[in-house]
Amino acid sequence: MVINPATPVAVLEEILQDVDQVLGDDGQTRVLDISNFLPTTLPKIRRVREMIEQLNSGFDLEVDGGIDAETGPLAAAAGANVLVSGTAVFGENELVSTAMDRLRASIKQWQKTASGGQVRRSSTGPPWGR
Repeated sequence: MVINPATPVAVLEEILQDVDQVLGDDGQTRVLDISNFLPTTLPKIRRVREMIEQLNSGFDLEVDGGIDAETGPLAAAAGANVLVSGTAVFGENELVSTAMDRLRASIKQWQKTASGGQVRRSSTGPPWGR
């Protein structure tokens, strides 16, 4: 199921138990050729994560749109466990591996800070620690 920033989270209530993954997509801004992360979507990400937890479904919550070393930890802290990062990885003048290392390091730092020094790992989440 894909929702964009203008879609109310309430549309998921009736169908959430029937989906495998929710993608928060900021496609509307990319139509305007702007791929910025919208911080105003963080409460929506949190709410969808709460809904997923209430169902005890364990499926993924993916965020796509402006994910980089700054915004990735914000989305992860809000409850996203899959991050799509195009421009920050492929649009830089550096090796893809270097950009990925920077993104992984920012997530690991958030995990360490959020858990009081211990790196948290999700059994179903992405391989950020690899």
